[in-house]
Amino acid sequence: MMKKRISYECLLVNGPVKEKVKYKEIGDHYEVKGVHHISFEVEGKPMRIQYDDTHVHLVNDQSVLHFNKDMRVPNKYTLPYGVVELHTKVISLKYREGTMKFIYELYDQEHLVTKAYMMVHYSDTVSYTHLRAHETLRHL
Repeated sequence: MMKKRISYECLLVNGPVKEKVKYKEIGDHYEVKGVHHISFEVEGKPMRIQYDDTHVHLVNDQSVLHFNKDMRVPNKYTLPYGVVELHTKVISLKYREGTMKFIYELYDQEHLVTKAYMMVHYSDTVSYTHLRAHETLRHL
């Protein structure tokens, strides 16, 4: 399997507070039976995203969130200080070759805690040998 360039961006909105998270890493993407699998590491910790037309599964180290486009889903979310129960709600899920855009909300009981705007883009990496070959051809 060829490695991919993964670009991950997420804007987290908690009331008036906004936090932007960005990662550019080398990782993997593959598709099996309509389910996309993206994985990469950030500071030695695994990040995994699985999605299809109606479901999303996000893993950030020990923290896991499950989403279903048709319903709110209860989750036990692991934080550094313990486990909290959060409900997830899909607002929008769109993808086309190489890009996934996902908007979701997290609830503590009935109270909105966070609204997240996520975009993940993946593309083929280019090997050093491939770049050198193009450079050599240009100079001939």
